[in-house]
Amino acid sequence: MSLPQSYPVLVHNYLPSANADPTRPLQTYEHLPSLNPEQKPENALVFLCGLGDGPHSIPYVRRLAEHLAVTAPGWSVFEARLGSNFSAFGYGSLAEDVREVRRTGCQDCLEYAKVLVAERRRGTGRGGVEGAATEEEEEEEEGGEDEEVVRVDGYVLQGPVSDREAIAMAEDAREVAAAIREAEEMRRQGRGSEVMPVNVLPKGWRGSPVSAYRWWSLAAVGGDDDYFSSDLPESRLAEIWGNLDVPVLIMPSGKEEWVPASLNVPAMVERWKSFAKPGIVSELSGLIPGANHRVDNDEGREWLIDRVARFLHEVEGRT
Repeated sequence: MSLPQSYPVLVHNYLPSANADPTRPLQTYEHLPSLNPEQKPENALVFLCGLGDGPHSIPYVRRLAEHLAVTAPGWSVFEARLGSNFSAFGYGSLAEDVREVRRTGCQDCLEYAKVLVAERRRGTGRGGVEGAATEEEEEEEEGGEDEEVVRVDGYVLQGPVSDREAIAMAEDAREVAAAIREAEEMRRQGRGSEVMPVNVLPKGWRGSPVSAYRWWSLAAVGGDDDYFSSDLPESRLAEIWGNLDVPVLIMPSGKEEWVPASLNVPAMVERWKSFAKPGIVSELSGLIPGANHRVDNDEGREWLIDRVARFLHEVEGRT
């Protein structure tokens, strides 16, 4: 198998917090259709990957950028580099991701941001999801800081899966339960930010440091990352989906490896949709045909790319 072709990007720097060291910025990478593009699109599609991944680690993003350059030339694809990317996922948090995404939006490279694409995906072999927080969390964060907030006009969820249920599939139930108990005890002692003892974590989670808070958030019922579990109560679903006031495109993978085989994914998506306001969940939503979590198959990639392009036209029609 040959390596992917090289491609050009424009690197934009931003500070992850107001008091961050200006000599240590994070980056947002804008995909360029060529080394010398003739025009600068006025709208931004920002891709956020999940645990264990980072910019340029999901192959279909470049294909999406190339497709949009032809079918929706007013849009440019960005990949944000967050502090929780790659092996740093174990001591991050959704709240910190939200703050960094908002800081990214305050920079000149994203002043025209139009759509935030959130890929909630499980990192290969480690569990996890969350590349971005849902809208209600962003709204909560907005109330606490005096920063410019760039409007988001839509969301795309590719591969939304439950961290908690994925962990339960991959790890020994007794080890998971024991690790949750240890994390809860550490949090009660005010040690939530401390790294969990390696021998307490399930075997599949011993390769990277994980804080007590992060493990609890990902693995425990009602943790801060618990958004897509199939057993969430109606009150929680109403909180999550009822608060959305911009369109969302939901695209689970047709052959998702990180959901229980017994789970009826289309029925679950319809249940989510029932808690959203009318017209919020795009009718373009659906299962990506034949796709695993990363959408490695050609048919799935082309289906996804076509749906995203059509969704962007929907967003433009609403705004």
